[in-house]
Amino acid sequence: MSFFHALFSKYKCLIYTAFGHEKYLQIVHKLRAAGVQFRTRTYSQQGNQFGSPVFGLFPRNDFTQYDIYVKKDDEHKAQMAIHAK
Repeated sequence: MSFFHALFSKYKCLIYTAFGHEKYLQIVHKLRAAGVQFRTRTYSQQGNQFGSPVFGLFPRNDFTQYDIYVKKDDEHKAQMAIHAK
């Protein structure tokens, strides 16, 4: 989290780090169903499994990192939502 976000954001508690869009959507669905507000910071690596930025020639793995932050007051509620079956 950048210095600016760490200082001024109410969403300071890193609750989950998801890798790949599919896992991110699973977690977001659980948080929304529980009524937990969150913010996401995304880190993306472009390219395919061989490390070159050629798109369409080879299957590409999704290595996008999603850091999901919640308010400190919502930390327990978010953990319960994420780990509920």
